[in-house]
Amino acid sequence: MNISRKIFKYTAIAAITLSLSYLPAQAENAPETHTKGLQTLNILQDHIMRLSDQVKATVVHVEVIAKEGNQRRKNTGSGLILSKDGKIVTNYHVIDKAQVITVILDDKSKYEAEIIRDDQQTDLAFLKIKPDHDLPVAKLANSDNVKVGEWVIAVGNPYGFDRTVSFGIISGKSRFVPGADNGVPLINDFIQTDALIDHGNSGGPLVNMKGEVVGINSIGVGRGQGFTIPSNIVADVDSRLEVKGKIQRGWLGVFMQPFTEEHAVFMDKPQLRGLLISDTTPGSPAHKAGLKSGDIITKFNGKEVNANSEEATSRIKLEVAQLLPNQKVPIEFYRDGKYHNIEVTLGTQPAVISENIYSDYGFVANEVTISLQLENRLPDRTGMLVSKVEKGTAAHNAGMGRGDVIKKINGMPINSAADLKKALDQVKNDQRFLITAKRGQITIYFLIDTASYSQEDPSKSSKDNKEE
Repeated sequence: MNISRKIFKYTAIAAITLSLSYLPAQAENAPETHTKGLQTLNILQDHIMRLSDQVKATVVHVEVIAKEGNQRRKNTGSGLILSKDGKIVTNYHVIDKAQVITVILDDKSKYEAEIIRDDQQTDLAFLKIKPDHDLPVAKLANSDNVKVGEWVIAVGNPYGFDRTVSFGIISGKSRFVPGADNGVPLINDFIQTDALIDHGNSGGPLVNMKGEVVGINSIGVGRGQGFTIPSNIVADVDSRLEVKGKIQRGWLGVFMQPFTEEHAVFMDKPQLRGLLISDTTPGSPAHKAGLKSGDIITKFNGKEVNANSEEATSRIKLEVAQLLPNQKVPIEFYRDGKYHNIEVTLGTQPAVISENIYSDYGFVANEVTISLQLENRLPDRTGMLVSKVEKGTAAHNAGMGRGDVIKKINGMPINSAADLKKALDQVKNDQRFLITAKRGQITIYFLIDTASYSQEDPSKSSKDNKEE
């Protein structure tokens, strides 16, 4: 069994501390005290070893062959068994752009897995295998009850070392990790631990001393700085309604930023606390309810708001996302020296991560999300936004460039990734075809000559662009 040396550090500290409580006034009782200290150490160590064996049986090794454009790569990670018939949770980034996913159980048996649900916003993915026997199942804890300082173990497959166990404590809660989202708007509320989370640990469990899973390990930032997705978020994503492959979340439609004490002092309202609305999305629930740029939300859904940091702002985003579409939410906000109260009916969160299409002709195009519309100053969200054009390809030779918006192919309207896939499929045997696009306010035409460039592989879709 591979147990981190940190186990011995913590158990030794515990044993010494406990044994000190046995110190009698007479020195002649020292041997008895030593014996009790060793007994305490052995009891704790035996418990951690039994717990490790119990947890390791529910942890799987995940191997992925992924493809992006013409590039293939092999990813490895970990996963956790959630049902005896083979449902498994892992990280989204482990299976991102996967073509083949193989799950290896504790008994070394291998199964091909399919993705049954994925959610890039929480970095979670759910897989399904078809085992020939019932599997051991992990138990999820209520992560709201996790305490800083609580002892935990992390189990995973770092650097290919199968089902490695490390030991540590809960170092913090409700963590926001700048830059950890890799360009994707995560709505997580990470648990921080000093149990080691290295490459390959992603998707494995963080477990308390009761053997309950408090989270799914996601990010390691240096030594002793690991970040875990709370188990309550795992349960929420697993159970949340899905429509046409999209998880249904509440949506307010505001761009928000921290409202600091410095802001409050500047406004001559030093006691004012809240969340600053930097802008609203036209047509969104917030916009329809009358909220506007500069308003300060002081209460949301009955709770006082004090979003004075990026961490606090991230938690508000999570709270909104965990509510349901069409749910009515009371909001108190401060504007022009007065407090106002309104009720907002939440909408359904629109696409925040656009689908990419890698074409055979040297261009990559994205569905237009709200953020991409704003970033590129587009008049609407119709068409497919060109995000990349490879030099020397048919698209490049035709004059296509990054930022162009594809509107039609051979006269066929293009408003979604599905439209683009269908149109490209229909012209795949044509030597030439015509793309109608917008470059700013100007219509422009690209005659694609397929003889000038071709790729070996057909177009492949993936998801990796962002929205606030």
